[in-house]
Amino acid sequence: LLQHPELKSRNQNLLAEYFENSANREILLAWQQADDLQSLKDRLDNAIWEHLDALTSRRILDSRIEERYNKSVLRLREEFLKSLERKKGAVLTREAEMGGTAAELAKLEEQGTETSIQLGEVFTEKARRDPDQRR
Repeated sequence: LLQHPELKSRNQNLLAEYFENSANREILLAWQQADDLQSLKDRLDNAIWEHLDALTSRRILDSRIEERYNKSVLRLREEFLKSLERKKGAVLTREAEMGGTAAELAKLEEQGTETSIQLGEVFTEKARRDPDQRR
């Protein structure tokens, strides 16, 4: 994204919470509001500048950039949803260990089904894009 500003209009599916690294989240949020690299840097705390410089100096292939961008967003979304699933499992386990009632546990499980559905959609999209891909 930093090296290909033409992708800026395509980032509506990219959410800041997909990034585990807080510096990457801050860079994305600032990038969404910046017009160029200098204005991006001006929006960031100077403690993040070194990380930003490292990201912008990475060598990446310029071929099939939109396809690679789409795959990256899908991968980030998948990892984010898997993390939510792990957290949900930990909460359910903790509640069960603390003697939560069946009704409370069922309610927690029901609240987490949306994540499972979204994760299924990610796997479907990955298979649609690359039928030979192995998960």
